[in-house]
Amino acid sequence: MISRLRIAVAISFFASASLDADSVRQRLSLNEGWSFVRGSVEDAAKSSDWESVKLPHSWNVEDAFDRLEAPDHVVAMDYYYRGLGTYRLDIEASRDWEGRRVEVLFEGALQRTRVWCNDVFLGEYVGGYSAFSFDLTPHLNLDAANELVVEVDNSYHFDIPPHRADYTMYGGLYRDAWLVVTDPLHLSKVFVDTPNVSQESAQVAVRTTVRNDHSEAAEGSLEAIFKGPDGKAMGRSSAAFVLAGGSETSVDLNGLSLPNPALWSPASPNLYTVELALKLKDEIVDQRQQRFGLRWFRFDPNRGFILNGSPLKVQGVNRHQDRAGYGFAVPNRLHREDIELIKAMGANFVRLAHYPQDPAVLEACDELGLLVWEEIPVVTGVGTEAFAATAKNMLRDMIEQHYNHPSIVVWGLMNETIRRQLDEELFWTVDLCRDLNALAKELDPSRVTAQAQFAARGTDIFDHSDIRGWNRYFGWYYDDFEGFGEWLDAQREVEPEAVIFISEYGAGIKRGYHLENPSQSDFTETWGTAFHKAHWKALMERPWVGGSTVWNMFDFGSEEKGGNIPGINQKGLADFDRRPKDVYYFYQSQWAEKLMAYIVSHTWVNRTGRIGETKTLEVFSNGDAVELFLNGNSLGRQTRQPGWHEWLWSTQLKEGINKLRAVAVKDGEIVEDNLLINYTVNLLEVEEGLE
Repeated sequence: MISRLRIAVAISFFASASLDADSVRQRLSLNEGWSFVRGSVEDAAKSSDWESVKLPHSWNVEDAFDRLEAPDHVVAMDYYYRGLGTYRLDIEASRDWEGRRVEVLFEGALQRTRVWCNDVFLGEYVGGYSAFSFDLTPHLNLDAANELVVEVDNSYHFDIPPHRADYTMYGGLYRDAWLVVTDPLHLSKVFVDTPNVSQESAQVAVRTTVRNDHSEAAEGSLEAIFKGPDGKAMGRSSAAFVLAGGSETSVDLNGLSLPNPALWSPASPNLYTVELALKLKDEIVDQRQQRFGLRWFRFDPNRGFILNGSPLKVQGVNRHQDRAGYGFAVPNRLHREDIELIKAMGANFVRLAHYPQDPAVLEACDELGLLVWEEIPVVTGVGTEAFAATAKNMLRDMIEQHYNHPSIVVWGLMNETIRRQLDEELFWTVDLCRDLNALAKELDPSRVTAQAQFAARGTDIFDHSDIRGWNRYFGWYYDDFEGFGEWLDAQREVEPEAVIFISEYGAGIKRGYHLENPSQSDFTETWGTAFHKAHWKALMERPWVGGSTVWNMFDFGSEEKGGNIPGINQKGLADFDRRPKDVYYFYQSQWAEKLMAYIVSHTWVNRTGRIGETKTLEVFSNGDAVELFLNGNSLGRQTRQPGWHEWLWSTQLKEGINKLRAVAVKDGEIVEDNLLINYTVNLLEVEEGLE
């Protein structure tokens, strides 16, 4: 099918296998050895411009930020390539795979993908953010080269969510790819249910789907060993089954009771494991390990979020998955680094906007302790029947693939779909929300559903989710900071029994840009910090708010809503390179347990002013007491006061270098922060004053 002018290097699977070569289940990396060319499969067959790439890969890492010229192939506001790309890989199939089942698994490709093996079309997957697989078994030549061809399309399509959104839609095979080798009799799905959990005991049930691709019937058994967070076995369960060839069945293990469970929470993210062994005539033919957590929760309209019986103030952020220099093609170690940065700030919640994210992200949230709202990419607007069908498929894939993650507590259905549509479009939107909510409840009644809207405009759309998520930006796009608290109180008065969640609030901030006298929406760190202080104060004073997530944790690619840096939405608490802005340390001072101090601001070290002018110096800290020193002299030691507290000192700076040192104390622990400020007298103002 594809021209072999550029032949990919055959890969040695067993060197990168996640299990030993003789294991009953193998998961073999397919990230190395690919060739890529822009264009369709048909175009690729004629091309000599193949380049060697490895996964994760995106073709929009650079052109998504090029604003010099809009090329001919783009539409609307898209200044980057949205179209077709073709990948190919040679697979050297092993003779050891004879009698085995082999599938190719892609963790994500944006957003419509077609796959061939040895010129045989295997099928198409529609959706850019969940995993999908195809069976290679009938098409592989053992002890010979096999050609795998993948065509990916990230262009706009009316039947595929999202139609448009405030983020760049990077094309490519942008997540990991795998070969999964199993016995024809294998476990295809595993779900762990925890229907009853308390401080005293927990009920655990396992639901599986067993697939028999043998031609003859199989009489087998499924055995499970449950292990605690310490790795010690806590119980066993088993079930027998008979399964006809070429079919699948559900095999469930029910009723295991675990006494005195170690509960999962952001403070103590305890994880249990169930080890499953599928047996045929007493021989193990497949094995799976699945981690899970034990917790219970609810959102209360009066008390906010309740986890394991106690109120927990939800303090969170939104997170997009792209990163400078990578686009969407972010390696797992950097996904985890993002979650570590969020956790280090003291957050306990993350909304994965606006799509299902990499498995590595969910694993990190489970392990480090971050509650999760995960959603499908129904953003800004909706389509008709085909669009609705695709959205439902996306929801099903998200829930089934991420069902076992204890970090997930909310399934998101849509974002800002009530805007300026015609009446008919409003009907489609409400109707789709109703159907998505019903499907989510069918697939997973244990979690709550949510939607995020900017306005409801006289519809009953909020009747079709458990949580009302509101995206509000007082003091950025409209009104002033004080309007936010007034708006919250008005919502509470109108519907006191509704669970209100502030799913977005934020301000565009250019790291390192400061002004003495900032103004609304000027992109200064100064205004942005004032924005976040006012919003968090309003949220902190209203314990009945179900939760809140800052928009956004990191700056992200956006051709639609760039700030004063082309192609970047700058509402992050850290920039596109993950360098924290002042507001990161503000939230750390409000949320983190570990003692910290930060002199405001490390990105504003060159300052100007008049002779004798009084300046206000500020420290962000979660200490019980903070003392600030200027050029070796104490400006005073302050102790924390009840309620809202700011650490502020008024003083004069000398011309030249000023040395600042902040010392924070808490429970006998001491930390300090140091900063040098170069202060220059404003000569123009001096001359004007002399006149």
